[in-house]
Amino acid sequence: MMINLSHHDETWGIEEMTPEEMDDVLARHFAGEEAHDLDAVLATLTEDIEHDVVGLGVRKGHAEVAPLYQLLFDGATDEVYAPIRRMHGENFLVDEVMMTQRVLGDLYGVPGNGTVVTARLLHVCEFRDGLISRENVWMDTAAILTQLTAAQPSAEAEANAD
Repeated sequence: MMINLSHHDETWGIEEMTPEEMDDVLARHFAGEEAHDLDAVLATLTEDIEHDVVGLGVRKGHAEVAPLYQLLFDGATDEVYAPIRRMHGENFLVDEVMMTQRVLGDLYGVPGNGTVVTARLLHVCEFRDGLISRENVWMDTAAILTQLTAAQPSAEAEANAD
């Protein structure tokens, strides 16, 4: 279902974005993430962005959001986002993707050790003034943790390595 209400809302004074305009902003956002380009990512977010990764908490504004992105950039590489579906509404979209990445650092307290993980992500993004004003991210943490813990050496293997 796609709702396209591309008119100026006199009640709220908010210029509604078309699905194509929202898609363009999100494409630039994901390209910045894949390139680990913090400035490019921040350029797609309003100054008062509300960024909520379920399980990791809510951050507000560039000053709080930037360190989270840098942590993500430092802890993972080779990100690939395969689209599953996208739905548009009035100044928001819901985007479901399959994400694959190589985890270098610790994730949820489990060492990544270069393990490649694949999991579904759901982004709910709200837009204002041509930028993302709120990003809510839901990820399949169970799938990620299952893949990371399966890749950990067993106690027996570690004992035999000595």
